[in-house]
Amino acid sequence: MLKIVFKNLEPSELARSIVIEHMGPVLEKFALLKDHQVTLTLEMENSPTQSGPDLFTVSSMVTGKTFKNLRMKKSSGNFYTATAELVDGFKELLSSEVDRLSSRKRKVNQTIGGTYG
Repeated sequence: MLKIVFKNLEPSELARSIVIEHMGPVLEKFALLKDHQVTLTLEMENSPTQSGPDLFTVSSMVTGKTFKNLRMKKSSGNFYTATAELVDGFKELLSSEVDRLSSRKRKVNQTIGGTYG
């Protein structure tokens, strides 16, 4: 389940659709996420006292049975860049977590098979 939260940023259907368009294929690729809560927070920071560019931050948090608390955060002066960087990093994070879980499962199976085999 995907939840999108806007923080210090007006909710926008355009921003929502961009995030869904980029994250949708990732969520479909990793079947283990089916029973997890994926929360994406879209945030904009700007200083009321100093002029300068806005800073967009996109952060993700995954909670569930398999993945307890996976978090990632990317920031950029451009919303699209921050989103793209988060999606790329999120894919890498999930891939490494899936590999780690698979490796752990193989070790347990080898230990059980060797002990009782």
